[in-house]
Amino acid sequence: MNKPNPDADLDALFALARAQRRNTSAVEYAFETRLMARLREQKETGSIWAMVSWRMMPFFATCVLALAVWHEQVVTETDDAAQSAYVENPTSLDTESNLDL
Repeated sequence: MNKPNPDADLDALFALARAQRRNTSAVEYAFETRLMARLREQKETGSIWAMVSWRMMPFFATCVLALAVWHEQVVTETDDAAQSAYVENPTSLDTESNLDL
C-alpha cells in the first residue's frame, strides 16, 4: 500500500498557479492617485477633537514630565522639613503618643 506523495501534489498545484498569471494592469493603473484620494477622504471624516488632541500630545507629555519633576522636589522638601521638625522636637511628632487618647 503505497500512499501518494502529498508534497508532489502540492508542488503540482503551485506550478499550476504560477503558470496562470492574472492580468493586474487594470489594478496598477493610477494606484497612487486612488490611494492618496482614499487616505485624504478618511482623514477628512475624522473628528476635529481627535486631530487636535494628537497634535497637542507633545505639549501634554511635557506637562506631565514637568509635573513629575515638580512633585519629586515637593516630596523631597516635605521630607526634609518633617525630619528637621522631628530633630528639633521629637516628642510632639511621635505618632504613638499622638494616637493615645
